[in-house]
Amino acid sequence: MALLSTLTAFLTACTGGTPETPGDQSSPVLAALLQKALEAEIGRMNPVWAPGLLPSASKAAREWLMTVDEVVARCRYGPGNRTKGNRLEYDLRLHSGEQVTGLQSGQRCLYGFAPPLVMRVQLEGGQVRDAQTDGRERQSPMDAISPEVQQFARSLIRADWKRRPGLYFPPEKSAEDIAREWAQPPAK
Repeated sequence: MALLSTLTAFLTACTGGTPETPGDQSSPVLAALLQKALEAEIGRMNPVWAPGLLPSASKAAREWLMTVDEVVARCRYGPGNRTKGNRLEYDLRLHSGEQVTGLQSGQRCLYGFAPPLVMRVQLEGGQVRDAQTDGRERQSPMDAISPEVQQFARSLIRADWKRRPGLYFPPEKSAEDIAREWAQPPAK
């Protein structure tokens, strides 16, 4: 038992601590910005602008949002860690009760320069109902959080791309299909 507690203390020291938890201040303006970003992300899911996507991709994305109850944005290791591995991640709670944790955003948590937007977002019926933070977003102009809001929308939608790619992309060709294509000369 002593070994376990020592190991836990060591890992906590190496990673910089535990992830910070979102505050409990409701931010209606942030909720509206997040909803607008989700709508914009779905709007860009048109095969004309995003070659490779199926025409039904935007419908699949809306259906996916209907299954999400809550998203928590947090940094992997918390504010005490200044390494490049301390990335902003998302934890999802689906309507079914399933938890999806550690979805990567690709964004580093640079606490020394600009504290990341750690938040809890509740969705209802595929729409952002509430966003809760500690109020840090109100310390900067709205333009400053725009990249994080867009990243939130992109990451949330693309989480389903990875889970169910058949709803967003045509099936990949099998080795036999490719061989058949190369067996016949092109039509003139």
